[in-house]
Amino acid sequence: MRGRIAVLISIGMLAVFLAPVLLPTSVGAGPGRTFVIGAVGDIATTLFPHNNPSRNQYDDVSELASSLGLTRLLVLGDAQHEYGLYDDYLTYYDPYFGRLLDITSPVPGNHDYYYWDDARGYFEYFGEIARGPLGFYSFNLGSWHIIALNSQLCRIGDGCGPGTPQYVWLETDLQNHPNERYPGTIAFMHHPLFDWEPYSSASWFTWWDLEPQKPMWDLLYQYGADLVLVGHNHNYQRWAPQDPEGNSAPGGIREFVVGTGGAYLSDLGHPPRPANLEVAQDTSFGILRLTLYRGGYDFEFISIAGEILDAGYGVPVH
Repeated sequence: MRGRIAVLISIGMLAVFLAPVLLPTSVGAGPGRTFVIGAVGDIATTLFPHNNPSRNQYDDVSELASSLGLTRLLVLGDAQHEYGLYDDYLTYYDPYFGRLLDITSPVPGNHDYYYWDDARGYFEYFGEIARGPLGFYSFNLGSWHIIALNSQLCRIGDGCGPGTPQYVWLETDLQNHPNERYPGTIAFMHHPLFDWEPYSSASWFTWWDLEPQKPMWDLLYQYGADLVLVGHNHNYQRWAPQDPEGNSAPGGIREFVVGTGGAYLSDLGHPPRPANLEVAQDTSFGILRLTLYRGGYDFEFISIAGEILDAGYGVPVH
């Protein structure tokens, strides 16, 4: 599959929009004000960038991010491979993405927990903006509510099901930010619920990689969230709005997988492709750019070559 873009049809103009959650950070929105969000994960490695089109291109991703006029950069986990060590963050990630820290909102990924089970390198590097020690938080951009979740917590300790700290916090946050006040909600975390990888039909993959974060998706769907942005798989995927069971739902959640931050690219799955997967590609690093405005949003996936490989818009459905 590598070497060609698997464009899985339909840059359709599908109606989608966002709902609400919790945090003191809020940016006001005057009439006609827009916010530009960049989203990408799976970024630096313990090798410096070099001229390989499928590995270690995070310098080019940084240049792209710096050129997009972003209000906020959402880092979708695994900002530093392989072990998320503090010294590695300083050596590899920081020289390229450190200049963007003042607009960065991160979440941890599984690699941040590989060496230390408390992701101490991640939390030490990002400091207060990472909201340690658990790493979930939320903020507002005008009428938009943005929720950062730690999907790795779903795999350790008590998980993230009903009664756990993250689940209780998320439910409270959603209740405190109803659709009537915040007509748009974006959640971002590292792990997807829907993913098309070569081994995605294996039962162990569903159990370990996809299912653990489903309780949070159930809450997001119940309270009318519209977009979930994730990384983990090192390619780009746009999914049609659906419910947490994978059924097509016009008022459901649309997921974007954006694991194209420069570390390396990984192949998409084997045919047949999932019915609700609208567009995907596994040959180009790049960033998802969302332009948020009152009443809707535009999205573009922009490659490091400056090509727009996917684009569309969403409007409120609540």
